[in-house]
Amino acid sequence: MFKIKEYENYIDDVIQESMFEPIKELILGETGYAFNGKVRLYYEIQKPKTEIKSTILLISRNANTLLFWPQEFIQAFLDNGYQVIRFDHRGIGCSDRMLDWTKKSGYTLEDMAHDAKAVLDCLKIEKAHIIGASMGGMIAQRFAYLFPEVTQSLCSIMSSGYFYDPELVAVNKSMERRFRAVMLGFVGAKNNLRKQLKIHLAVRNLWVGKGAYALNVKKHLNEIFYEIKFRKGYYRKSFEQHVAAIKKSGSFLEKLKSITTPSLVIHGDSDFLIDIKHAKKYVTCLKNVKSYYLSGMGHDLPNNFINPISARVLDFIDDSSN
Repeated sequence: MFKIKEYENYIDDVIQESMFEPIKELILGETGYAFNGKVRLYYEIQKPKTEIKSTILLISRNANTLLFWPQEFIQAFLDNGYQVIRFDHRGIGCSDRMLDWTKKSGYTLEDMAHDAKAVLDCLKIEKAHIIGASMGGMIAQRFAYLFPEVTQSLCSIMSSGYFYDPELVAVNKSMERRFRAVMLGFVGAKNNLRKQLKIHLAVRNLWVGKGAYALNVKKHLNEIFYEIKFRKGYYRKSFEQHVAAIKKSGSFLEKLKSITTPSLVIHGDSDFLIDIKHAKKYVTCLKNVKSYYLSGMGHDLPNNFINPISARVLDFIDDSSN
């Protein structure tokens, strides 16, 4: 799983320590459920201590729950007067599992954009700044297209206008092999918490960039423990369903050209899952757009990138709100 024996020993030691440490609370706001038709969606809303300037809606990446968005990222917006909403995608977390799902009848990213709209409707919020990461960025793009009157601004992070674009770099074979090997580990770890923890860490380690940072093991372990012990945990089939939604939805590059909402594209140049060429291609499709490329960042939101990203996004949405 982790090739370096010393690192494996370190992981084992940290897991052992974490077993006896209190789990830090990660849901700090008001929670509830919204409905898109019969699909029930779990959300959390955090409000600033000052007067509310506006609303930010965060959309998570593939097979990730709302806990993908770290509190440090959210706090930057709360401290500047924005209320922040995040929610679990259909199929994962505390939202409804899609138990009758098939590839033929599966949902699309457009359906998931309507999920996001259902959360805002439930909270009676008429306008919001929409921020999405990876698959969440693809959903955010569709949200801006489908609901321009609701979208104050669009921020798409580590994402693509067409993940399966034949003209661009696909996931390399080495990464595919490593990912499949890690995912197969879940099959034999169903009733073994320690193995599950190591596999979750291995998946996250795949997306770390080449910058001067490493996986924050203790922080991620706390999140994984919290997800497993206090929420509904993870749902292995959500990954297959979300990948199928991305494939079924196809290219969005042409439709991006009709979006006039202020937009910000953020991407790391060490992203091994979605190459930065994707960002540089779809940024040319948007009319009212700014870009922010970060050296060394992978397909993740590590601590040392949270402050520069949140600062850039804050400047952007402040301008978009005026």
